[in-house]
Amino acid sequence: MKNNRLSFIMCSLLVIFTLGLTACFDSKGNSTSTQSSGSNSKKIDSSNVSNNKETQKPKEEMKTSSPTVKSSSEIKFVKQEMDNNSTVSFNTTWKSSKNGSYNACIEGKGSEALEEGTGKIIIKDPQKVYSFQIENNSKLSPKYLEWADDKNLLVVIGYSSGSISKGGDLYMLNVDTRDNEILIKMPSKKQQIMSAEKNGDIVNLKVNVYDDDVYNKCHVENWTINSFSTNLNSKMEVKNSNGKVVYTING
Repeated sequence: MKNNRLSFIMCSLLVIFTLGLTACFDSKGNSTSTQSSGSNSKKIDSSNVSNNKETQKPKEEMKTSSPTVKSSSEIKFVKQEMDNNSTVSFNTTWKSSKNGSYNACIEGKGSEALEEGTGKIIIKDPQKVYSFQIENNSKLSPKYLEWADDKNLLVVIGYSSGSISKGGDLYMLNVDTRDNEILIKMPSKKQQIMSAEKNGDIVNLKVNVYDDDVYNKCHVENWTINSFSTNLNSKMEVKNSNGKVVYTING
């Protein structure tokens, strides 16, 4: 009887020991599986980070490869040779370039370029006559011009119609290449350049300034561009009547 009881106890202990080993083995296997899963997860995340870096590289290269624009213009001129028999009418007074090789006027807006409508710049050289018209924009028109040197015109461009449009922004047009640059983009419609006259390296500007929001009252100010150069390769300050810098070209 004692032997049977002893055998039963030993068998019971053997079963308990076996079950304990099995549970321990399963626990280690699950732990290994979990660690393996975590490792795979880290690898996937690392791959995603690598892919993100690769996709960002083209954007960075695009930024650094973008050209730097010194001065830009939102308008383009169409240059056309006119027939030798063409007549110029309803135009401003002809103005000669510094060396007398070119003559220029604005056609289509009257003697003072104040009439309603879109005007053209007309250029005469010793052999031919050309017209310069703003491309695909009937709302804008040249309103004043003055020679800056033998090939470049200072041109005021503003709205082609409207009683409150007394002037506009200041551009420079090369009559040989047809290239143009915007020199002064007025920050407000209440300020409009009416004329520009070059004297040495200074450009004197007449600026119409409206004093109220309904454009009833206005006054004229005398502004200057100092150290002006048609090469546009240096900083130029624009000062108002009080000598305060109100605009910077190539700043």
